[in-house]
Amino acid sequence: MPTDPTEEKGTAVRHFEDFPEGAEYALGTARLTEQDIVEYARAFDPMPFHLDPEAARLSPFGGLVASGWHTGAVVAGLFVRALLADSSCQGSYGMDEVRFLAPVRPGDTLHGTAAVEEAAPHPKRPGVGTVRFLVEAHGRDGGPLYRMRTRLLFGCRVPAPAV
Repeated sequence: MPTDPTEEKGTAVRHFEDFPEGAEYALGTARLTEQDIVEYARAFDPMPFHLDPEAARLSPFGGLVASGWHTGAVVAGLFVRALLADSSCQGSYGMDEVRFLAPVRPGDTLHGTAAVEEAAPHPKRPGVGTVRFLVEAHGRDGGPLYRMRTRLLFGCRVPAPAV
């Protein structure tokens, strides 16, 4: 019996073995518009500096900025589309670190990256491995905007030996 539900459908492209320690991945880019920022804020984080350009101008940010959670959601989307959607990912233990390092403004383009910090067989689940990623977004100037660390579970390509 497969340890990963995608195995039955034959859709998994990446498995635990495909994420060795030290591997780095480009996740692609996403550009945030003023409309994107305001719509997200209206629904999920209605702070004035996310919603109203005039209120934002008078804030410590000096202008409209995206919610950190919006930035995180956009980067998570890049991460999933680039590496996880067609993988044997079986979920996450959550995030160990989330940092909003610099404001994201209308027109900014986020460049996502992911690096494998640790990869190990799961201690209690044969046929499953855990991978800890450092996921970041940088702006066009290369400066860091967002960072998270997360640990995910992946099915192994090579089945665990029967016990």
